[in-house]
Amino acid sequence: MKALISAKGESMIGLWGASDSGKTHLINACAHFARQQGMRFQLYDGMELAQCDADDFEDLANCQVLAVDNLDALCGIQKWEERFYQIINSCSNEGLYLIFTLSQNPSHLDCRLADFQSRLSWGLLLQLQMAEEKEIGDIIKRRAGMLGIELSREVIAYLLVHYSRQLSKQIEILGVLDRASLSAQKKITVPLIKQTLVDYQS
Repeated sequence: MKALISAKGESMIGLWGASDSGKTHLINACAHFARQQGMRFQLYDGMELAQCDADDFEDLANCQVLAVDNLDALCGIQKWEERFYQIINSCSNEGLYLIFTLSQNPSHLDCRLADFQSRLSWGLLLQLQMAEEKEIGDIIKRRAGMLGIELSREVIAYLLVHYSRQLSKQIEILGVLDRASLSAQKKITVPLIKQTLVDYQS
């Protein structure tokens, strides 16, 4: 992934897997790394793009790396499929780099445009497995670091014992705790967690 962002590797990388396989975490980590490298990087969510008009999609002239989480949300919408068919062609012809995530292998998607579906397999395609408990703890710690938060081992262990171990839920909880920490001007500790999440339904 770092090689792609540094323009040294594949021009297109696709990540696919179940909802708690870490796809969104990885694509956000790419955005964080790209910002550190001073790259012109744009990150979109396919579910949000699906609510917009493909004709109004932002001009990519100033974008070196384009990332789209949940790209499969655009499948079945012909204008968006045509748009990304053109974008993928730009990866080989015009020096654009693309990172995207899908919930399943491209060959199983319900697309209208066969050429778009086939092009999703053009670059490096990686399947992600469900994260194990230790991996979830490591991901939470790294995600917190991207937000400027330092989480102790005690805090991570507490979150994994007392709340859902689904990665998506833990990332959601981290967002809640980040806002509470900023509001209270306190570090995230077990007492703060207990106070903040007293009514939280995980």
